[in-house]
Amino acid sequence: MNLNDWRRVLVFGAHVDDEIIGPGGTISRLSDMGAEVFVVTFTGGTKDTGYSRADLKDKIAEMRRAEAGAADAILGIKERIFLGRPSQGVVNDTATYQECVRLIRQIKPDVIFSHWYEDKHRDHRAVAEITDEARWKAWDHVLVDLGAPYYTPEFYFYEILELFPHPTILVDISATINTKIEAMEAMTSQLDVLPRVAQYIRGVGQTRGFQRGSEYAEAFLRSNLLATPL
Repeated sequence: MNLNDWRRVLVFGAHVDDEIIGPGGTISRLSDMGAEVFVVTFTGGTKDTGYSRADLKDKIAEMRRAEAGAADAILGIKERIFLGRPSQGVVNDTATYQECVRLIRQIKPDVIFSHWYEDKHRDHRAVAEITDEARWKAWDHVLVDLGAPYYTPEFYFYEILELFPHPTILVDISATINTKIEAMEAMTSQLDVLPRVAQYIRGVGQTRGFQRGSEYAEAFLRSNLLATPL
């Protein structure tokens, strides 16, 4: 694993702030290094449940899309793609799975980041299952109408609500922790939904940094679904 080899990066997230809470510092660091970062957000349609007041129910989807644009500019994200699935309703159906296969073949990433299977949130678990398998199917010689087969060399899960007991890699984000928190604070509609989220982000970053030997770090777990061809 060498960050300099990651020139095209694909991040899958269930909701518009997941890529911040999880790999936001790594995204900013890679962007600063010249990598192109693409984010695929599964939800963000009309059925968004991320509101803390009833009067925001009909406005929240539009608000979160605007906040996502602000966060993208802060983190240096090249492009964000919304799949428009309902929040709390992401399912591993054929259409969603094949859309992820198509996007992997289209973007041709050097590395994929996605949710972990053991997260509390049902959408996070669904995204982990869909994308881990889609990486394999994108390499398989089928569904040629979705693009030519493509093998993504590396796939890592990131942390949101549950922390890995034994992470595979720890990435130093000491230089980008403040950028990560700035991006999260741009998610103004979520600061009441996730009280003290900035403190949580900083605390987890310090914990992982202690384990790595740096001030701050982010932890990732390598997928073992697909063997690496040598």
